[in-house]
Amino acid sequence: MTEDVEHSPATDAVVPGARRAPRQARSLDTREKLVTAALELIRTEGYAALSTPLVARRAGVSRGALQYHFASRDDLFVAVRSRLALRLDWGFPVAELAARPLAERVAWVVDHYWSVLGSDDYVAAMEIRLYERFNGALHAQLCQEMRELAETRHREWVRLFADVSLDTDTLVGVRTYMMDALRGIALRRIEMGPEERVLPALALLKTSLVGLLAE
Repeated sequence: MTEDVEHSPATDAVVPGARRAPRQARSLDTREKLVTAALELIRTEGYAALSTPLVARRAGVSRGALQYHFASRDDLFVAVRSRLALRLDWGFPVAELAARPLAERVAWVVDHYWSVLGSDDYVAAMEIRLYERFNGALHAQLCQEMRELAETRHREWVRLFADVSLDTDTLVGVRTYMMDALRGIALRRIEMGPEERVLPALALLKTSLVGLLAE
């Protein structure tokens, strides 16, 4: 018997699904290795340097394994962009965060988003977006995914600040303003270099958001 097969102590019969579970875990692990390798290549070399053979080599898997998970380079771009987008998820119960004072909530959200948008991974995300704008099908797919994620995050934001007097549309507008500001700060640092001072701008953004939400 292979190592993937487990047995029932009473009957020594193969337990249903025991063979599949390790294989599924290995398949997911392989996929994650490929996405990580692609992200590292884009981050360090740029999207133009990304090729499926390079990704497979960096991930330590065969090209056949890569093609099993990703039929094309564009599929890899989508997977990398999706992973980066999901990093913006709070990973924190909204109800627990909503119990905090207004300024503390704002500071937490801004700091969390900046930990992603201010990272080298965001540069990789920008590389993908700059590339995909010339690829109609890829652009449409990514835009749809981003819209769906934005709608989910808008709802979380509205729940987080349900105690303020602003209506839903205005609350969503405040969040959009925050994201635009953070992306602008991130772009400035990309243009000027990592030594560019951004903490004053982030502090000003937090103060501005508290003022808008407290109206």
